[in-house]
Amino acid sequence: MIRIRLDRAILKGMIIIFGFFYTTTIIAQSEAKVMQSQQDTIQSNLIVVTFVCKTCKVKNKFAVSGKEGFTLKEVKFPIERKMKPGTYEMTYWQNKVQQIHLPFTVKTGSANQIKVKE
Repeated sequence: MIRIRLDRAILKGMIIIFGFFYTTTIIAQSEAKVMQSQQDTIQSNLIVVTFVCKTCKVKNKFAVSGKEGFTLKEVKFPIERKMKPGTYEMTYWQNKVQQIHLPFTVKTGSANQIKVKE
């Protein structure tokens, strides 16, 4: 009689533990699906932006600040970057001297070709 009760208690404990781990696994899988969905949405909102410069020399530095910021050295134009829609600022240096600091806007449904310097 004691052995049967003990076996039932062990079985109940195992069921509770299994239920906990099963629930935790399901929650983790659901969270992973939500995170992947959010990443897919972010990726689909990115727009290709092309930075062009016909007169830029190779000894340069180019920086963009805003939602998506980056800095590049010794850039060979044109450059393509995927960026979120919004307002940004670009700065261009040539031979360690700032040449340009201008705002620009990335828009959906637009060519998004930015002239750095003419």
